[in-house]
Amino acid sequence: MKVWKCLLKKEFKQFLRDPGMPRMVLCFPFLIILVFPFAANMEVRNLSLVIVDSDQSDQSALLTEKCASSGYFKIREVTESPSDAQAVMDRGGADAILTISSGFARYLGSDRGTDDPLPVGIKVNTVNGTRGSIGSQYLNAFVTEYVASVSGAESQGGAAGTRFDTRESYLYNPSLDYKTFMIPALIVIAITMMCGFLPALNIVSEKERGTIEQINVTPVSKTAFILCKMIPYVAVAFFMVFSCLGLSYAVFGYGCRGSLLDIVIFTFAHIVVMASFGLLISNYSDNARQAMFVIWFFSMVFMLMSGIFTPIQSMPGWARAITYANPLRYFADAMRSIVLKGCTLADTWPDLLSLAGLGAFTTTWAVLSYRKTT
Repeated sequence: MKVWKCLLKKEFKQFLRDPGMPRMVLCFPFLIILVFPFAANMEVRNLSLVIVDSDQSDQSALLTEKCASSGYFKIREVTESPSDAQAVMDRGGADAILTISSGFARYLGSDRGTDDPLPVGIKVNTVNGTRGSIGSQYLNAFVTEYVASVSGAESQGGAAGTRFDTRESYLYNPSLDYKTFMIPALIVIAITMMCGFLPALNIVSEKERGTIEQINVTPVSKTAFILCKMIPYVAVAFFMVFSCLGLSYAVFGYGCRGSLLDIVIFTFAHIVVMASFGLLISNYSDNARQAMFVIWFFSMVFMLMSGIFTPIQSMPGWARAITYANPLRYFADAMRSIVLKGCTLADTWPDLLSLAGLGAFTTTWAVLSYRKTT
């Protein structure tokens, strides 16, 4: 026990004596909560829209105003010439073109034929496929809603048939705020970076300074040495988790629907995986640059294939198979389930079991791969 106490004292002193590390740990939660949720925003807004209004009616003007006031589009230009609109898109100045053909007002009136097509066309710039696809869906929704509302108003009180009233209910994120969805995932990324990068530089830094030789000639066991290297990062990670949760509640009013104890359990399991993985890389690295490059490579793979930014179900089969070895997949899923939905361990135990298995594997490998020389 005395050996463990001395090793822990050494590790915490090393961490606190670093001129930049404590400051970075203190500043990181503010970046995670106050900056990153606005930058890591997958909502598509401010689409540049050109409107070709060949109808020049009050109804076409109202549709134009509806698009402009939605918050999703910025009207770049309103013209009567389709070629002018296409020229703007060719120059990269427009994300979408909404064409309102002549006869639009007549179509919305009571004298249209039952087989008459809707005189509205949508053309989108799909250089950015995601932006173009979502922009097209937005325009389709606005046009459909507008036509339905005007047609309903025209036929109200008549025998126009049955009208349906659809009511939507949004669970877990009623305001559809993307920040609510991203903050738990950003906390996961912060824990991963802190508990992956710092341990990866730990042992290799001692190799470069020559202090590792002083440890190697002592009777300290490999298990005690590796585990004491991991414990300071447990404290750092818990500080960051609860700082981020507190800031998100103070700034945005986002509370945790689930148990904080469940978050503690999952955070500890993830710390064990990432800290032991970082120490494993440090064992095999000869210098800090080599360790930094390797952990950065794996961190990028972990983040991009975790389901944080894109759903795992949208990935091809071979990519979905790789994600089963990704600890971020389980931690991110558990954090979102606990924070947003209020899930318990009874709901998230498969994620915990997977993290525990990965942690046991990486910790054992890190201990066995460390070589003491005498």
